[in-house]
Amino acid sequence: MIGLGVAALPTAVANTEAKRGHLPVKSPRSCAWRTVRSADPHPALYDRFNSVAAVSHREAWAVGDYFTGREGGLHGAFVEHWNGRYWRLAHAPIPPGATLESVSASGAGDVWAVGMRRNLGQLIEHWDGVRWRVLPTPRPGGIVHAVAARTPHDVWAVGTRKRGPGFGTLIEHWNGTRWMVVASPSPPLARGQRRDAILQAVTIISPTDVWAAGSWVIGVPATASHTLIQHWNGQRWTIVPSPNVTSGGVTNDFLFSVSGSRRDDVWAVGSWGDYLPGGFGGKGDHSLALHWDGRRWSRSATPALATAPYSPAWPPVPAELGRSVTAASSPISRR
Repeated sequence: MIGLGVAALPTAVANTEAKRGHLPVKSPRSCAWRTVRSADPHPALYDRFNSVAAVSHREAWAVGDYFTGREGGLHGAFVEHWNGRYWRLAHAPIPPGATLESVSASGAGDVWAVGMRRNLGQLIEHWDGVRWRVLPTPRPGGIVHAVAARTPHDVWAVGTRKRGPGFGTLIEHWNGTRWMVVASPSPPLARGQRRDAILQAVTIISPTDVWAAGSWVIGVPATASHTLIQHWNGQRWTIVPSPNVTSGGVTNDFLFSVSGSRRDDVWAVGSWGDYLPGGFGGKGDHSLALHWDGRRWSRSATPALATAPYSPAWPPVPAELGRSVTAASSPISRR
């Protein structure tokens, strides 16, 4: 069995309804997480959820993948649906060996899931309220890691694609008819240097206010990793300066998620570390939270977890409604 915490679903919906004047906002202290049984697609394998999107307290979608734990072993993706009472596996046309990393919904009949095919090509799937379909992806190709849907005509997906000796950012937009690649900058590359830039998360505040977050790594093997945040103003994407943590002469910072409710209230979370060979999720990692106040990004203090050797704030934040911030499969902080 794999489990999901469900406090995010009723809490997010309640906060949204409260903003509309339908429900009173409960004290954050009255919110408690509990584990809900979910369908186990492969009891003999390793299964995990990667992302969840709540449409209402009676409808939500989650995507994940399964694997044997051995290099080259059986692996693939799955989709599950919440009907207000239980989670069930959903039928979706998922290619063999694919992964699904992110899911987002603008409504019950507009749900998007993105990931990667076995050949490292893009995989974009859409639920129209009746069935899941695989949609054509734009060229040039790349890998998409996250998706955010505002309306059926305004959806963004972000990731990375091959550029020169390394990889650069990839951003795509759905206009209601087709997906198109939108020009996005990558950090400057010095002569003879390899740079890999990757966007891991995206959030939409309005048609003219969209944020994407990730990191960029210098060299192979890596000599440094920096936070990377980009902003869409309705006309173009630009890189916005973001802080990094350097410890012991090492900069090993990553951002895995971004979420915002207003133009002056956006959060990005990830990890910083002082042990470069470990990458992220390894020795010496610590949680990293950045906040945008409408003028600049700044680092926000996060609680230390004495029970864990490291505490990166990952994987992606699945939902942000009202003033509640939620995360899956990692320690949860509530604001």
